Amino acid sequence: MHADREMDEMSKRRNLRKTGVLAGVAALAGLAFAGVAQAMPGDHPDYDQYCKADQLDVTITQLDHAMGKTGADVVFTAKPGQSCLLTGAPGLTFKDSAGKPLDIAARTAPTQDQPVRVDQGHQASAAFSYRTVDMNTGQPLTGPTPATVEVALPGPTNAYTVDVPWASHTQVPGPVDVTAVAAR
Repeated sequence: MHADREMDEMSKRRNLRKTGVLAGVAALAGLAFAGVAQAMPGDHPDYDQYCKADQLDVTITQLDHAMGKTGADVVFTAKPGQSCLLTGAPGLTFKDSAGKPLDIAARTAPTQDQPVRVDQGHQASAAFSYRTVDMNTGQPLTGPTPATVEVALPGPTNAYTVDVPWASHTQVPGPVDVTAVAAR
């Protein structure tokens, strides 16, 4: 009888552990789905006012070289009659001539996500930069030469992209640091 009671206790403990594991899995799944729900575009105020690719012209300024770094601005200009918002940092994906992404990391700085209005009288821009010289050795850094840069418009979801020619025809060793968009 004592053995039966022990078996009963072990079975109860095993069932409690299974129940606890299942509850934990269910809770994690709930959190995962809650995170997805929070990322929905409609949850962002004024989502319908954020810029789409057909509302803007996107250009990259001439590269500026200084102190072992190279940098430029991504400039956002509204097309005639357009007015829309940008917020956060643009995503940058450097591509080869076949349109395939190159192994160049783009890092964005933390942002406060203050919306910037782009219209006929107001442009916006985000700066990017990367090291061209190893500061420890003084040797030049090398990397691939992009053909284009895919720019994900800065907004709640970065859903819209524009391909911009890499007119400088220079190497980009990476990683590339990107700032938040600001009024220009």
